[in-house]
Amino acid sequence: MKAKLGLHLGRTVSLDAVDQVVGSGAHLAFADSVAARSITLVSDNQGLIPLNPDGPGLTVHIRYAPSSWLWANRSFFGGLLARMPDVTQVLLDERSSSEAYAAAENILTDADQLIVSVYVPPSVGSGPEALPEAFRGLVERSTTQRPTILLSFASPYLLRALPSVESYLIAWGDREVSQRAAVAALFGEEEISGRLPIPLPPAHRIGEGLDRPKVTARVFTRTVDDPLVAAGIVGRGQGPGPFGQEQTLVDPSTVGMSADGLARVDSIIRVALADSAASGAALAIGRRGRLVSLGAFGELAYGSGRPVTSTSLWDLASVSKVVGTTTAAMILVGEGRLDLDAMVVSYLPWWSSGDERKNEITVRQLLLHRSGLPPFRRWFFNHEGSDDYKRVAADEMLDINPGVETIYSDIGIMTLAWVIEEVTQQSLDAFLSDRLWNVLGMRETMYRPEPFLRPRIAATELDTVWREEMVWGRVHDENADASGGVAGHAGLFSTVVDLSVFARMLLNGGMSPACNPAQSQGEPCPVARPEQRRVVEQDVVDLFTRRYDETSSRALGWDTPSERSSGGDYLTFNAFGHTGYTGTSIWLDPELDLWVILLTNRVHPTRDNQKHIPLRRAVHDAAALAITDQSIRRRIP
Repeated sequence: MKAKLGLHLGRTVSLDAVDQVVGSGAHLAFADSVAARSITLVSDNQGLIPLNPDGPGLTVHIRYAPSSWLWANRSFFGGLLARMPDVTQVLLDERSSSEAYAAAENILTDADQLIVSVYVPPSVGSGPEALPEAFRGLVERSTTQRPTILLSFASPYLLRALPSVESYLIAWGDREVSQRAAVAALFGEEEISGRLPIPLPPAHRIGEGLDRPKVTARVFTRTVDDPLVAAGIVGRGQGPGPFGQEQTLVDPSTVGMSADGLARVDSIIRVALADSAASGAALAIGRRGRLVSLGAFGELAYGSGRPVTSTSLWDLASVSKVVGTTTAAMILVGEGRLDLDAMVVSYLPWWSSGDERKNEITVRQLLLHRSGLPPFRRWFFNHEGSDDYKRVAADEMLDINPGVETIYSDIGIMTLAWVIEEVTQQSLDAFLSDRLWNVLGMRETMYRPEPFLRPRIAATELDTVWREEMVWGRVHDENADASGGVAGHAGLFSTVVDLSVFARMLLNGGMSPACNPAQSQGEPCPVARPEQRRVVEQDVVDLFTRRYDETSSRALGWDTPSERSSGGDYLTFNAFGHTGYTGTSIWLDPELDLWVILLTNRVHPTRDNQKHIPLRRAVHDAAALAITDQSIRRRIP
């Protein structure tokens, strides 16, 4: 047999090609098809399946899974939420206390329908011991009070532990492909025709299984108008959303880039998403002031059915530091209203109550992360609101003396935002709206997005520590959220097109050119700009974006390339950029006249996912290597 297959001829597979082969579109589609055909409806005595997404009132979803199974529920709940936006979720595992079960019981009091998803391996047993007694009691009581559907994502033997459940569906696998298939089956978007390959004694024999046809009238394809239009903020055809002017691109060759090289960038992102680096990603690459690539990949949440577009909104996390707070400081420095070498306490006299050494900290040191302040504190557990945050920040002690060492600090940039608000006598978001976003036409850049924008926002983390919800349309950073949603270190939401407008301005020396969306010829132009406007002075752009000294890679607010930089190995030493914890990044290279913006939701559904790190480097390397009219060399430290 080996000889017949030619294996003796050394037909080995390149390990570098495995992801591309396994993650190809055809193979992923086949996996989805197999998972869909495997779904088995064992029982449905009340005819609950397929579910109607518009009823019957309050639906509660309870997920039980081992705490170590980080992938459990990754796609399933996102799919539920997309079809039933008001569904309430309860998360339970082997560590759940009696208080957690009491809270779950209380939530169920008002529930009209319960969906239970269970992730336990068959190896734990097929009897009641497979599930904790408290969990079994919770579900069994529910079956007498409301329609209850049980889904198994691993062990098929759950009916022995939960015999009163009348609707039981088996997905057989626990990974995302099975979770997506279960959601589609649950709502009638795919037919159910699976059969039991094993007996489930005492009631179900091999070969049993209920059929459910595909209900075409309920296929989840809701068409949502541009929320900005629907809310009356802009007229149809005037907004930057789906009904706005389409952003034009230029032929890459006209700006010295290779179309094949840019296609390589897209391929890298697709492979990474197939490996669960994120549920979705958006990409913008521009050169010489023109957009050459706008990519949208994946979906806004696993199983949501909401595809990413170039107008999708992303939680920028720490990219907010440069797009918001640092740029505000640049504007004020250029106007002579903010002195980089002034002491912070000269603007905020109340700020040094906890540590006299804070009297020595300058504005420049906040921007360089050399204030001596700690990286962050988990204040969100006990503090709320801007005033409370100011009080606790004033009492905070330094980790080290000011100016001694670079310690990246959220607290330092929070403080800088308070300085800016004191200088301008405006809130940070109001100042940025007046002096940056409105000037550039960045209508899609904002703190605290309104709820109606949620259909266009990428989901972030399933927060099981503090908020106990899927964070979606709400800032992921806990301190930014607890302090009110507007903070110096995090809180901004934006799109790749808006950030391209911002990047174009900085690479143009702080000047924003006039543009018309209908005749943009690749100029980032979601909204008409009748005349060119200077946003930041050229010398201030240069001052803030060059490396301050060789003791650190930091510039003023910005970062510059270092060994193993998120910007890869081929951007030049003159490049500057920043990353965000949610999986976002922005890099600009004046020497290459290039910008690359990569926005992902790598924290969805858990921050434990680190697959975005090699993705970032690979994307920036491929983008730089796509340049054809300059010699591109690897940086040598």
